[in-house]
Amino acid sequence: MNVTYYSFPPFSVQPGKITVIDTGSQRIYRNLTAGVQGKADTVKVSDDDFASVPAKMGPQWFGDPMLTLNLNDLFQRKLQAQLVKLLADNQTVKLADGLRELLSQMLADSYLMDVPMELPTIPEIAKLVKFSGIQLAPDIQENPYGIIETLVKVLLELHDQHMIVLTNVSHYLQVSQLKMLVRFMANVDLPLLLIEFSPIRRKDYFGGCDYHYIDSDFVLW
Repeated sequence: MNVTYYSFPPFSVQPGKITVIDTGSQRIYRNLTAGVQGKADTVKVSDDDFASVPAKMGPQWFGDPMLTLNLNDLFQRKLQAQLVKLLADNQTVKLADGLRELLSQMLADSYLMDVPMELPTIPEIAKLVKFSGIQLAPDIQENPYGIIETLVKVLLELHDQHMIVLTNVSHYLQVSQLKMLVRFMANVDLPLLLIEFSPIRRKDYFGGCDYHYIDSDFVLW
């Protein structure tokens, strides 16, 4: 996949690796981040043959992993729906039987109330899962590396093929954590693009990544 920002050559963003566009220009940073969000016509995305990329495979902006990326807000309901799909028929029956038993016990105890009561229709499993509030562990949101790794795992589970786009990752990850992320992404069939801002070139920090730096004079290194 190619990300093109005029007047620079296309940046290749491939699965299995982390691509970084780092810049010391505020203007370029704004144009890149706005372009991948579809807020400005500053970035073009194409496949390896430079044909337009389908929307389902285009860039998906997730922003700053600590400030704008709340995994449960984005994915809780989708993961609940996926869980329902994965439940085998016998598991569904067991869940329904367990709920029926619980409701029957509640009805048996209702004799303490001098009012007529009866059991409702057993809700669908999807409603039970939603009612349960099952979600990603909240403590993941306290760990920047955990957020990014879990984001990738969730997208794989949901069969989401979008290019993942993040920013400010260098604000949070230590060199050792970035190396862990490089190793993790080497086995993932999803492209990951980091858009970063820095007044200096940081090739050493982003070792193992496909790193590009555009300085404040618009020179590509």
